[in-house]
Amino acid sequence: MIRFLKPFLIFVVMYHIFVTVIWYGVLGWAYPQLPALGRDAIWLLFFAVICIMNLKPLTIYLKTRKRPRITLIILIVFGVSISLLKGKWMYDIFVGIKYGLLYLLIFLSSTFIGRLFSEKHTNNFLKFLKYLLITTLIAGFLRQGLKFIWPDIFLHIGYWPFNDFKFWIKPPIYYLTWYQGTPRRQGIFSWPNNYGYFLIAFLPVILFFCRQKFTHIKELFVANKTTIINSSIIVVRILAILLTLSRTAFIGWVVGITIINIQRIRNHKKLSWGIWIALLAGVIGLSVLKWASTLGHMQAKIWSIQYVINQPSGYGLWTSWPAVNYNGTILPENYYIQLMLDIGTLGFILRTLVILQITRLAKKIQKSFRKTNTDISHKTIYLIRRWLNIWRVSLLIMWLFLHVFEDSMINYLFFVSWWILSGYLSTFIKKDARTSQRSPTSFLSSSAE
Repeated sequence: MIRFLKPFLIFVVMYHIFVTVIWYGVLGWAYPQLPALGRDAIWLLFFAVICIMNLKPLTIYLKTRKRPRITLIILIVFGVSISLLKGKWMYDIFVGIKYGLLYLLIFLSSTFIGRLFSEKHTNNFLKFLKYLLITTLIAGFLRQGLKFIWPDIFLHIGYWPFNDFKFWIKPPIYYLTWYQGTPRRQGIFSWPNNYGYFLIAFLPVILFFCRQKFTHIKELFVANKTTIINSSIIVVRILAILLTLSRTAFIGWVVGITIINIQRIRNHKKLSWGIWIALLAGVIGLSVLKWASTLGHMQAKIWSIQYVINQPSGYGLWTSWPAVNYNGTILPENYYIQLMLDIGTLGFILRTLVILQITRLAKKIQKSFRKTNTDISHKTIYLIRRWLNIWRVSLLIMWLFLHVFEDSMINYLFFVSWWILSGYLSTFIKKDARTSQRSPTSFLSSSAE
């Protein structure tokens, strides 16, 4: 399994470059939807093979914690039914599921894969993930620099001059804040906002990987190679977030950092207020800088609410948001409103129920590990998964402004990692519950929380 996951996730990270060079640069824009379909088919085929090879564990898995799976099936059937009643084509329904619910399907498959992982496999995967995240960040800066130095090379391999996103044409070499505006950095991703999602999603776990050598500001001045490297990684990642010029990424960053440093904020209230005011001023300043975009976002939200009121049963899958680049007509600029537009208010409630049931599993993992005295390796895996979980809270806020899962690069990279760890740790719930009766000592202190 691990031999497949590593090259697959590398392919996911390189996906935008691969599609641009091969499909736009070599094949001349022919069938640009095929790479995405091929990638999803590869994942489904891999999962099917894993299931066939592990029928007995699959049977056991299907008998446990069935509620999220059952609710998700009901949600998909409901969404498909509503879409058919609204006269949607099967292609629209399929693509609507892909953009709106794919991350939940990845949850189901990755959780089972994680249950099959051994401790050695899990630690190996985490080590790979750490270096993949760092390499992706460095590669993003190198690629951005090369675009400025030798833009003609990129124009010959499938890119378009400085511009904004337009469907069915080559991606621009750099995205701008507006016509002839400021270039926005996107790393090796397809869009600055998507790059911002990636940077925010894994920022907590990067801080975890680097935190052992970066706990006090004075360490910045200590001539220690490891400390300098870890500090540089954090600084470069924050710089990358700033260069995306994405307000949603800034907001997600603030929320994530606040959660991580909640105790410090309580202990230093005056300093925290100063930082909050400075960050708020930065977001407002960026909103003014991108005033045309800001005004468009506000108007889109107001208009889309009226669409929900007019038809609470929904308009069918693939009606709003990413669909506007194809044949959709409504751009809500809010993921919650998008769900209500596509699958109605009842569908939105069903989707919320799935998330709550998944959250319940996370709480069981947390409860089990808080009550159990286990070894340091399991504790580390648990904490990494917990720090990944911080992005979920940021995500709840980011969903108010943009469609975070428009890019499947984020779906696969984040949710495969997150739920493989969740699946692996879920195997300890009953085991640790029995152990806790013999050894009630908690290995997680309040500071670790």
